[in-house]
Amino acid sequence: MSPLLKKTIRLVAGLAIMGVGVTFMQVLIGMKTVPSVVIPLTHALPVKTMIVENSTHTPEIKIEGRVEAWNRIDLFAEVNGVLNRGGKQFREGVTYSKGEIVLKLDDSEAKSNLKSARAQFLQLSTSILANIKVDFPDRINEWETFVKSISVDKTLPDLPVSKTDRENYYVVNRGINASYHAIKASEDRLSKYKILAPFDGFVSTATVKPGALVRAGQPLGTFVGSGEYEVQTSISSELLAYLTIGHLVEFYIDSVQVSSGHLDRISSNVNPKTQSATAYFKIQNVSADLKLRDGMYIAGTVFVDEIDNCIEIPTTIIDNGTIYSVVGGELQHIKVNVVFESFGTVLVSGLPNGTAILTEQISDAYSGMKVNPSSK
Repeated sequence: MSPLLKKTIRLVAGLAIMGVGVTFMQVLIGMKTVPSVVIPLTHALPVKTMIVENSTHTPEIKIEGRVEAWNRIDLFAEVNGVLNRGGKQFREGVTYSKGEIVLKLDDSEAKSNLKSARAQFLQLSTSILANIKVDFPDRINEWETFVKSISVDKTLPDLPVSKTDRENYYVVNRGINASYHAIKASEDRLSKYKILAPFDGFVSTATVKPGALVRAGQPLGTFVGSGEYEVQTSISSELLAYLTIGHLVEFYIDSVQVSSGHLDRISSNVNPKTQSATAYFKIQNVSADLKLRDGMYIAGTVFVDEIDNCIEIPTTIIDNGTIYSVVGGELQHIKVNVVFESFGTVLVSGLPNGTAILTEQISDAYSGMKVNPSSK
């Protein structure tokens, strides 16, 4: 067989094999089932809605603050002396009733000096009686009564008022007025050796101990009243417009109401860093089971003036003054007027009664979106 014939046979055999292969592949492809293309149907998204029923609402402002005693004073010494021992000692936590001696310095030396000054004044006063009897006979009875009422152990009685300039000049030239007022100043100074409780309360801090030497101007401690308290808290500047002095507040501990009160005063300035003002609420009607203490933290709710024709909705569903309403199974934007905003909820007006509005936040929501509303 010639070489040319061999090449021809090989070529024909190769083409035959390729033809058989192609034919077999087409048969296999024809046996495969072609999948059908299904266009998905558009389903309405189930959503939660509510029907608008405008009514009157009493807005609530949540607060939290520190309890402070209504009465509180810092004690300072006005004289020198040693703090006495014995009796009810001046220490932290000790309670006192109004008018009771809170602390007392040793005043024995001051008392002795005052008695000596009174004795000298008595001597001076008696020395002018003879001349008054001669020069001012109509005044002798009043001056004698004054002199007889002088005691070295008691405060001086009121000095007789001169009836004429001549009598006044005579008394002044004898040193009666100067000596009298010097003694009255010493009597007033003697009263500063003891400090009386101006109200019922307790010693909050004590910087001196019984037996210690106290100097004039030295701080002694803090005396805090009991029974009357207020709560100091910060109010956002956005809420100040809703607050009026006298607004009712209820205080809670662990969600249980323990007392009530009212707004007593508001700071006239706003903190530039926090944009809030300090408000003070007077506490009243404290529960018998609650023992209020200075420094406690307590939560409360302030009830401001009523707002008519509005509805309360969650803050999360409002965006730039608009919310979604449901009309004919589709979402639609609707404008609202925010009349009060608190934590978590807002009061809005401008919604007609009977309008169905969306009450939940939906991602990718848009006007015209198909929904299936439900009030559950």
